[in-house]
Amino acid sequence: MSLPILSMDKCPRQYDSYQSTLTPALLAKAKEHLHEDECTRDPSLVQMREFIAKHPQIQRCRTDALFLLRFLRARKFNVTAACEMLENYLRCFQQWSHCFRIKDPFETYEKLIDAAYLVPLGYTSGGQFVLLYRPACLDLSWMRPAHVMKLGAVLAECYCDEEELQVGGMELISDYQGVTVANLGMWTIMDLKLLMDATTKAMPIRTKRVHISGLPRFGAALVSTCLAMIPLKNQQKVVFHKTTDELKAAVDNSILPTIYGGSLSLEEANDRFRKRVAQERDRILLINEFDLDVTMPSPNAKNSHGAGLQSDLADEAVIGSFRKLNVD
Repeated sequence: MSLPILSMDKCPRQYDSYQSTLTPALLAKAKEHLHEDECTRDPSLVQMREFIAKHPQIQRCRTDALFLLRFLRARKFNVTAACEMLENYLRCFQQWSHCFRIKDPFETYEKLIDAAYLVPLGYTSGGQFVLLYRPACLDLSWMRPAHVMKLGAVLAECYCDEEELQVGGMELISDYQGVTVANLGMWTIMDLKLLMDATTKAMPIRTKRVHISGLPRFGAALVSTCLAMIPLKNQQKVVFHKTTDELKAAVDNSILPTIYGGSLSLEEANDRFRKRVAQERDRILLINEFDLDVTMPSPNAKNSHGAGLQSDLADEAVIGSFRKLNVD
């Protein structure tokens, strides 16, 4: 059943109460790895709601517990860091709307899903959410980097309120089998910088592991550039696999598609995603209502919090693109 549409009132008369859906095992994991219990959760929610209510730039924003817990859990209940991530998240929708807001006809996203280049596979036995990315499946006659990021935003809104994902985190499988120079060459440095910054500084998903499989020699420069754009702790989560057998040995086979030697039907997984997006359509479109007034001064401008994503991207504005890659 689809979840109800939520309020965008930044300062509602009454806030919702948190109702946990976590199993005892996930509650224990949240306490051990995220420092979460009733003593940290409740006051942290209060502080984040006060931050939103008093922030002069924030005009419209969700304040329900599940939404705020995305950021608190992503930052292990460091409230200051969670608020900074929330501000960056809102900034993405406001300043880079061409990549994150859902303005296209919804049929466009159905076509993107049909391409099966970004497929949520489900949860491992260890509780990690697994996402498959296959750049070779992109239709270069019309698909652009913005489509990749927009479908990522759609996927996030479908799944990021799931507490199992918030606590267990995500594993990403990037399969480069069959990829061409054109598949990689469509990405400019600015596109890559925006994607990397949004992933690490704005999108509230705890990435536990990134599996890169089948990367050709001509793709090494692009991946190396992406890694240089993210913190060292994130770089250390990346694992390279030369063969499908290596990937199979590293990933829970129950969640690995049959094309990689696992037991999951990729077609069924993609069909579930398609149905989930259709089911959550109104909820997904709610992200168009987030409103951050960037014409007003940021209350954190003096210490640069909340402006980090913007300034980092500005620093990269003069750098060239990968469209002129020299291939050995």
